[in-house]
Amino acid sequence: MRRQAHGSDALFIAGQGGLHMDIYRTLNVAVPQLLFTVLHQAGPTVSEEEFTGTVTALHMDIRHQAQEIGEELHRWLEQQYTQRAHGAVRQFQRLAALAEQADLEQVQETLLRDYQQLGNDISTESVLGMQGSAEEAFRDEIPSHPDLARRFADGREYLASLGFKPGQGSMHEAWLLFRGSIHYDIMEHIVRDRMGIYRGSHGAHIQHVTRTMFRTYNLIHQLGEPLTADVAQDTQEVTFAFNKGPIQYNAFRQEVRVLMEQVVEQTYLQHASF
Repeated sequence: MRRQAHGSDALFIAGQGGLHMDIYRTLNVAVPQLLFTVLHQAGPTVSEEEFTGTVTALHMDIRHQAQEIGEELHRWLEQQYTQRAHGAVRQFQRLAALAEQADLEQVQETLLRDYQQLGNDISTESVLGMQGSAEEAFRDEIPSHPDLARRFADGREYLASLGFKPGQGSMHEAWLLFRGSIHYDIMEHIVRDRMGIYRGSHGAHIQHVTRTMFRTYNLIHQLGEPLTADVAQDTQEVTFAFNKGPIQYNAFRQEVRVLMEQVVEQTYLQHASF
C-alpha cells in the first residue's frame, strides 16, 4: 500500500496546546488517540484517477468542515466568556461588592481572562479538531519473494471474506486521526448534516464505490514518527491483523510492545503502531 498524505501545512486545524477535557482530567487518563478508517473499493469501470479525485475532494471537504466547527466553538466560547464577565461586573455593582474607585473595565478584563483559563482547562476546545488525514491506495502487485507472496495471497483472501473483490476495482483506505471520542458525534454531524450523504463530494464519491467498511482504532503503543509526520509518496504500509487469543490483555499488550521494539531494533521503520 502507499500512503498519500494531504499536506502537512493543513494537518492541524484546532488548538492542541490546551489541557484535556474535564472528564479525562478527573479520571487522570490521557485523551485517547483514535483513527477512523474507511476501506472502500471502486467499481470495475472507475479509473484510479477518477477514484482518487473524488476521494481527495471528500477529504478536503471533511477537513474544511472540521475546521469550521473548531472555529465556531472558539467564537461561541469567547462570546460566553465576555457575557459572563460583563454580567459578573453588573452583579458586583448591584451587591455593592466593588470599591467606588474600582476600574470596571479592568475588573471585567480580569474576569474574562479567568473565564478563558477555566475554559481552556475544562472545555473540549483543546482536543477538538482533526490531527491529520491520509488516503492509502492498495497495490495489486504480487511480491517476488515467496514468503511475501503467500502473505499477499492471505491478504486478498481476508479482503474477500469482508465482501470486497480484490483485483476488480481500485481499493483505498481513508484515514482520519482525532483525539477524544467526542469526534464520533462530530464526524456523524459533519457527514450527515453539514455535507449531506447524497450531495457534494460525498455524493459524488459514493457513486464510484461498490463496497465500504468503517473501522475505528485506539492507539495503544507507537514507535518512530507519528502518523501525522510527512511521508514520501512511495512510502509503503504493512498491516498485520491477528486475534488476541485467551491471553489476558495486560500480558498481551506488553508482549506486543516488546515484539515491536525488537523489530524496530533490527530494521529501520518510519512508524510502527499497535
